[in-house]
Amino acid sequence: MYIFNPFNAMPLGLQRLLGWVSSDRTAAVEVQYLRNLYRNFVFHGPVCIVAGVYLYLSAPDLGSGFLLPVWMFLFVLHHTIRGLVGVVYSRRLSDPTPSAIRLWVLLSIAMHFMGALLFVPMALFIYPKLDPLAQLCLLMVVLIIVGNSAFTLAGRWAEIAVYAPPIYLSFAWATWPLGHAYAQPLSILVLLLFGLYLFQARNQHRVNLEGFGLAQRNGELAVELQLKNMQLQEVAAGRSRLLATVSHDLRQPAHAIGLLCERAMLETQPALVLQSLSVLNELSQSLSASLSTLMDLTRLDAGLVKANVRPVALGQVLSRLEAEFAESAYKKGLALKVTTSELWAKTDPVLLHGVLANLVSNAIKYTRSGTVDVSVSVLDENITIAVTDTGMGIKPDKLGQIFKEFVRLEGAESGMEGLGLGLSIVKRYAEVLGHQIFVSSQFQLGSCFSVRLPAILATATPAEVQALSQAMTLSDGRLQGLNVLVVDNVDLVLSSMVRTLSGWGCEVYAARSLSEAARITKGKKLDVLISDFHLGDEEPDGLMLIEHLRSLQARPAELLPSLLMTGDVSAQLEAEAGRCQVGILHKPVRPAVLQHRMLSLLHAPALARSLSAS
Repeated sequence: MYIFNPFNAMPLGLQRLLGWVSSDRTAAVEVQYLRNLYRNFVFHGPVCIVAGVYLYLSAPDLGSGFLLPVWMFLFVLHHTIRGLVGVVYSRRLSDPTPSAIRLWVLLSIAMHFMGALLFVPMALFIYPKLDPLAQLCLLMVVLIIVGNSAFTLAGRWAEIAVYAPPIYLSFAWATWPLGHAYAQPLSILVLLLFGLYLFQARNQHRVNLEGFGLAQRNGELAVELQLKNMQLQEVAAGRSRLLATVSHDLRQPAHAIGLLCERAMLETQPALVLQSLSVLNELSQSLSASLSTLMDLTRLDAGLVKANVRPVALGQVLSRLEAEFAESAYKKGLALKVTTSELWAKTDPVLLHGVLANLVSNAIKYTRSGTVDVSVSVLDENITIAVTDTGMGIKPDKLGQIFKEFVRLEGAESGMEGLGLGLSIVKRYAEVLGHQIFVSSQFQLGSCFSVRLPAILATATPAEVQALSQAMTLSDGRLQGLNVLVVDNVDLVLSSMVRTLSGWGCEVYAARSLSEAARITKGKKLDVLISDFHLGDEEPDGLMLIEHLRSLQARPAELLPSLLMTGDVSAQLEAEAGRCQVGILHKPVRPAVLQHRMLSLLHAPALARSLSAS
């Protein structure tokens, strides 16, 4: 059934004037305005009644004998009702509804209009009949009562319009013709006070809005503070879990490495030594993978992971993925199937590799027999890369938790559980890239994780494809005969780097300081420079060392390809390295990763030249 609402039928301009449609007042502010207004009714009522009684007792005979008593009765009744209404609103209605607010606004306007109707007869018919002293006292009381409403009616222009102008103007009109010397000055003073009233009401309105806004903002800040406090508590709890997890999962391989090293040193049979070394290699890979995962998480938390989205040949990404995990799958007796693809996608190859590598690593970890399949499909200009396994699968009640940090599922090979951060990093990498992640799983049958990314048309030239293919392929042959300078102040790390690079056919120069590096490489042309960042308190850092050694190399066309190896995760360091065109490798660094970065540095200028030529 439709019910007519007179408020909604009013024009918008009139609704704004009445106060219930306002661009600068929220419902909460309106309620506070009304509370102050009706509270003022409670205190003004007794004052007005006392003034009316005084006027009645001091007034002379007005002729007819009934005008003053009738006016007095209406005046006292009006202010009594006003006081009672103020009590009702202040004590009974702490949180009125929007429709109730409109009714209370209308009632306020009516009350002020009735008050003006009572003061105007007083000014025109009663006030001039009083003696000068009584006139002055009455005028003073009325101006105080009405003037004080400038604070409670500030910004409520409807109430002001029906209340203040009639009273001020009627008293100014009645004062001007009075028969004493101060009549005209008093009349002008009343008009000036009316202007001051309007000015004060406008200023007080601004003050009220600022005060209400500040109170509201303080409430919002209190809520935000509570939320931030809860977030900090969650972060602290997460860091505690991280510390506990790291303490366990990094101590385990470190403990086993120590035992195996002691055992290998006592072995006399070469076969047993090789067996110990094989196990040590696996443990070191596990330790390196855990530390790399922690480094990825730290870089994500620090906001250092930025997407460099560009056209990427998926075939190269998939080829690298297959080469990286083929041996791990073979050792577990799994069949790793990676689909070849000629498609191109709009993505960041480094972050996409991080997503896929984590998914494939998890698939191998949680699959005891069968296959791990990496497939590519196209639908509606989107490419979907799916990693499917025949592993243990995920229970339905666990699907909502797998992307949270430190969540580890049952079914992984003993001793290879990891930190429970891989899928969390997958999700956050995908968010940085703007790609979607989907998962489906059947417990005891297997899982399928898929990444959806936008496809683009392949517009690369043959020279670009060949250059990309060469840059992505991990091969020792292209490192043969390279002059490589390695700078590190830790002898064990330095000797390990020399043996690794020498095994790839590089001519390696090893130095522990800037002066030693400058002396050793004097007159020699370097192809690659690799330096640690922290070289001791008395030495410059790695970036300063690289810049100095670059200045000593006669390479006018291009900078000496350089890598900075560090365990620091700092936005400032990353930005400074980018400015200096120096690549960063975060420790620990696996040989395959080092080799790939060296080849990328060496082939980047050649790739740029081939692309510019084509």
